[in-house]
Amino acid sequence: MADTAPPQGLQRYQIMEPLGAGAQGRTFRAIDRQTGAAVAVKVLHLRSLGGDWKPFDLFERECQALESLSHPGIPRYVDRYTSETTGDFFLVMELVEGTPLSQRLGRPGDPAELLRWLTAALDILEYLHGRQPPVIHRDIKPSNLILRPDARLCLIDFGGVRLAVRPDGGSTMIGTFGYMAPEQLHGEATPATDIYALGATIAALAAGLPADQLPRRGLQIDLERCLGPSRLRDVLSAMLEPDPTRRLGSAAAVRAALGTSARPPRRPSEPRRASPPASASSQALEHAPAPDYPALRSLPKFLRVFVWVWAWMATGLFFLIEFVFVPTVFALQASGRRYKKKAHRLKRLRAREADALSSVQRIRRRLQAIATNSDPRDRPALPEGRERR
Repeated sequence: MADTAPPQGLQRYQIMEPLGAGAQGRTFRAIDRQTGAAVAVKVLHLRSLGGDWKPFDLFERECQALESLSHPGIPRYVDRYTSETTGDFFLVMELVEGTPLSQRLGRPGDPAELLRWLTAALDILEYLHGRQPPVIHRDIKPSNLILRPDARLCLIDFGGVRLAVRPDGGSTMIGTFGYMAPEQLHGEATPATDIYALGATIAALAAGLPADQLPRRGLQIDLERCLGPSRLRDVLSAMLEPDPTRRLGSAAAVRAALGTSARPPRRPSEPRRASPPASASSQALEHAPAPDYPALRSLPKFLRVFVWVWAWMATGLFFLIEFVFVPTVFALQASGRRYKKKAHRLKRLRAREADALSSVQRIRRRLQAIATNSDPRDRPALPEGRERR
């Protein structure tokens, strides 16, 4: 039988009814006895770990992430505690009142509402992905998007959050089937995986069905059966591209495709941390079309198998270089005495980092394109001028 008793060990907060439960703990509504304010308290029971410390690692990561974030569309961090008597861990945060968008499933969504929700969610993702390092949510879905009474949207449940420079290790998979990008099934997480999940969320709300029940053509969600012809449908199709090298990979790119470049004004109390300056080459790369190697489709199958395996192994290596090695090397350099209190040197170092990432990204994109075009599961292309009988 599941443990449903309210947690013990908090003196300041009076635990009320449960709000939800997940792999990283249970969440309760609570009352701050000092201020009378309603808060949300997430509890991780030490005894429930059973020797598996991964939930604790994710819980700690959620605490650290929320403590560093400040955005009207993200729950505000309040405090954290550890009970010396029970060994339980507590995260206290703002209680987000409102209606989860999952309650809108069951009937087709209104296109105007869908566009408003998409735009509001893009503002949140632009903030998260603009952090240094970027913060990846990894579990965007209708139940984690709350529509407040004032019509503002809030993204909750950062229990699967990940920093782009910090891989999980092992084979831990975070996310919800139907909303997860294909590469996320293999443990990869980049801003593009959040973009895919947001696209799947809006598609599900458009059809009034959970994403795992949407019609599909192979790996691609069949949007023609969910939405009528519109710019929104075209943009969602680009957000839901199974190949991450062909997908709209950033909130800014989605905004540009929608034609809504203006964002809601940010409150003065919420300054955005500056990102490293992007070089001209990295800016060009962001908007460049994915490379294509159609000749690989004409190779014999045994050669395509060899090229496909080699290309994906090399792609995995360059993912590590892009998201772990390069940021770590430059972060260590920036923390050295040579760059402390030397703004001009630090600026040059960040420009070098942007150039290095641009070069690595270019090679990685080419390798992914080679892997995609040499996929042995596809039928080989015929020479030009010949038709398949």
